[in-house]
Amino acid sequence: MTTTLQPLAATQQPPVTCIFDTRHFAALLSANSEHTLVPESELQLKLIEVGAKDWRFTDHKQLDTYLEETQFSGTRIILVPQRFSWDRLAISEHALRRLISYFKIFPAFLEVLCAFGRRSQRSSNSLGGCYSWQNGSVSETSYLLKMIEQHGRVELEEPWSIRQLGVYHQHDANSGNDTFILLNPMGSFQERLRDVKLSLERHLSPRDIHHLALSHSVWQWRWYLTFWEEQLERLIAKAHVSQVRDRAKTEKMPVLTIEHSDFQDVQVINDRMNTAKYIVGSNADICSKMKAKLLNDQETDLFLDEFNLQSRRVESLLERARSGSSLMQDIISFRGLDSLRTSSENSNEMARLADIDSKNMVKLTMKSQRDASTLKKVTWLTSIYLPASFVSQFLSMGYLTVNSKASPVSLNFAAEMWIFVVLTFLFLAVTFGAWVLLDRPREILWWRKQRVIDLEKARVANRED
Repeated sequence: MTTTLQPLAATQQPPVTCIFDTRHFAALLSANSEHTLVPESELQLKLIEVGAKDWRFTDHKQLDTYLEETQFSGTRIILVPQRFSWDRLAISEHALRRLISYFKIFPAFLEVLCAFGRRSQRSSNSLGGCYSWQNGSVSETSYLLKMIEQHGRVELEEPWSIRQLGVYHQHDANSGNDTFILLNPMGSFQERLRDVKLSLERHLSPRDIHHLALSHSVWQWRWYLTFWEEQLERLIAKAHVSQVRDRAKTEKMPVLTIEHSDFQDVQVINDRMNTAKYIVGSNADICSKMKAKLLNDQETDLFLDEFNLQSRRVESLLERARSGSSLMQDIISFRGLDSLRTSSENSNEMARLADIDSKNMVKLTMKSQRDASTLKKVTWLTSIYLPASFVSQFLSMGYLTVNSKASPVSLNFAAEMWIFVVLTFLFLAVTFGAWVLLDRPREILWWRKQRVIDLEKARVANRED
């Protein structure tokens, strides 16, 4: 027997579990609750009943009571703040599960929510997105917008920071009720929300809230890109007029040169532009989807035109950053080759001078050898004549006489001979003593020690003065 599959009727909506992996989203919430959600004691929620009343909840019991007793019909806005960037959302896990259960929020909302929370580093750009779901008369939309704001921290060179805003919207066609959950509505966004409420002669509509969110994510990109464009123009201009070769010693005027830090700065700009390219493109995609589903009006076209304009500027800056980076790499490489050539020339010059020194040393060595040979000959001649000279001088002093008349010949020593011997040894000892004394190190001599001590005392006295 063959069974033929029949097409589903329009009213036969597939269950949520067929579309979404509910186990995955439950595990995702459990895994991220610690760094995304605050404890019960830090709960801070604001709920705006458009045209009626504003509520603040600091305890989940207050929220439970409100949800059980409320009879409000219309547009409801729930603000979930974040104290500062990369901090947790001011909603507890119990309160979040209560809102999900009460409003029957579709699971894809958790993908947007988990893009927030405490981080030790920048979160991935892949988090978030734009999701839509229709379940009977209830339509749901959730998306994550990223925007640029000035952080106001003067100690940082870069004055801009990337912020994000999560938006959830549920519309019930049967009851006409609209529910918004805004994750991390910045102070500037809340100020604009108050201004819009005061300026309108009617109540806020869902369209107004979407327009406000998209508007807040679009206009600051112009000034953010202008900031980086100015930085890039300065670096490229420096590369265009920089000196390629090293400055000569005779040059007195300062010259501009490209350093490796300049190349790093261009790479930083290139990284910022790649990030901006993804974010602006993602925001433009969200704007296009919202136009197709909810906001088919001229205001959304204005936002799309601005996103497209800034996207083209990002592409232009990326191309300029790549060309500037290539130019700087060429300059640095050429300077490296030029330095290598100069080093090679210096090495050749040093080798030439070393060769000249070596030849001079050879000449000095040969001359020293000739001098040594001459000195050796003189020493031999002195050795021959010195004994004869000594004997002749000794005999001429009269201390020793030769009696040639006697037979055999005899030598007669004078009585003063001992004086000669004593004085000879005495002066020999004095001579050797003076030589030993003068040949000792300078630090050992007592008068030199005293001079060093006096100089040290004078230096200490001058330091104290």
